[in-house]
Amino acid sequence: MTNRLQKKTGHSIAITMGDPSGIGPEIVVKAWRILRHTRPQLELQIVGDQALLLRLADPSEQAHLAACLVDTGSRGPYPLGQVSLASGQASFEAVTQATQLVMQGHARALVTAPIHKTAWAMAGHDWPGHTEVLAHLANPVHPPAVRMMLSTPDLRVVLDSIHLPLSAAISQLNTTQLLETISISQTAGPWLGIPTPRIAVAALNPHASENGRFGQEEARVIEPAIAKARAAGILASGPWPADTVFMKAFGKTPDCRDFDLVVCLYHDQGLIPIKLGGIEQGVNSTLGLPFIRTSVDHGTAFDIAGKDLASPDSLIEAIRLADQFSQAKRQEQSKS
Repeated sequence: MTNRLQKKTGHSIAITMGDPSGIGPEIVVKAWRILRHTRPQLELQIVGDQALLLRLADPSEQAHLAACLVDTGSRGPYPLGQVSLASGQASFEAVTQATQLVMQGHARALVTAPIHKTAWAMAGHDWPGHTEVLAHLANPVHPPAVRMMLSTPDLRVVLDSIHLPLSAAISQLNTTQLLETISISQTAGPWLGIPTPRIAVAALNPHASENGRFGQEEARVIEPAIAKARAAGILASGPWPADTVFMKAFGKTPDCRDFDLVVCLYHDQGLIPIKLGGIEQGVNSTLGLPFIRTSVDHGTAFDIAGKDLASPDSLIEAIRLADQFSQAKRQEQSKS
């Protein structure tokens, strides 16, 4: 891999192949094919099993695709549609090597295709998901505080907690972490072309507890976090009832919406409105990392793996946003 790294300029976007037992390699090759013709100036590096990826391309494309590949070696065979140790190891190695490309300045952003967490665990990598392992790879000693932002062209949400049982997400809700989430959310503003984003914080209880009638979390935890964020100059407001806040934050331009981001208190509170907007356009971004990372907003889709049915639309949108975010980051750095 060293020789490969030395040839790169840092202008490319690194893309992982995802779990090879799922749709990851298929959508990566499909996205590359489309972008090769629609955005030929976009330099892509696809990180994964070269032999597998080349088999998914047409013979006339293989030479062009090979020039974009960073080979992690073969760990196959990879049983389609099944959780596999071999696939877990292959997808994990793609993530670690692609992250290395970005951390060493050989790529300007990272885009990840879907992985299977159980396959990772079978291969000895017992991480909850991409978000946590990327924070570790960014700084193994002091991993940065990170948050997940989900977005469509019309809506953006940031999650205060991710893969927790609902009871744990509620019991662990606290002012310090929520303030950190609000603060990290603000860092997405320049990426989105909004220097000072308007951040709405969703309530936990119905009607934002209606002055304590339906719960105490709003007064005890959420309102103090918002007050501290506002004192720090962040345009945060709320808590807003969760049954209306997403309507207020929905729109393609700032003029069409009241808020630019919604901070959500648990996984499904944010994911339901995002996925209603269309999985094909959904993108997962990690805030708080020292590099740009985006991903598809769907899983490995084992049920359609190998059937040439998977849509690359979410991946293409993730690549588009990675390009947009990294350009905005460079412009911001040039001003400082």
